[in-house]
Amino acid sequence: MSNTDITTYTEINWDQLDSAIAEYPPDVPAFMLNLLRFHETAHYGDSPYTACSGQEAYLTRYIPAFNNVVGLLGGSEMVYGGAVLAGIVGEADQPWHAVGLVRYPRLQTFYDVTRNAEYLATAEPHRKAALADWRLYLSAPLAP
Repeated sequence: MSNTDITTYTEINWDQLDSAIAEYPPDVPAFMLNLLRFHETAHYGDSPYTACSGQEAYLTRYIPAFNNVVGLLGGSEMVYGGAVLAGIVGEADQPWHAVGLVRYPRLQTFYDVTRNAEYLATAEPHRKAALADWRLYLSAPLAP
């Protein structure tokens, strides 16, 4: 598989999120796994933001803006965040730069944040500029 064969995603699939919310217990913590690939240089276009790397835009601009909003809407906890050092299983030509595991008190909190006007104005532009590719998975504990 070559890089031209890779399908990239950077937007939330609202139908999938709506289905997950309908099926997920409303008062159970939600764990979300992020797989992130950054642009070498953040894609801000004509916006007033200073040029920086995609990783810098994500870590120093997006995450603080996201945390400001999520703090008002129920909070979240970064359980783990780190750089990907090597691919051990899977396609070697689809490298992820970082992973993050975030705990929300409930899945609705994530939905509320991503639909919030302050998030859309202050955080989302940095996410869009920073990410070349993104996967986001909802996870629940395995039943025995």
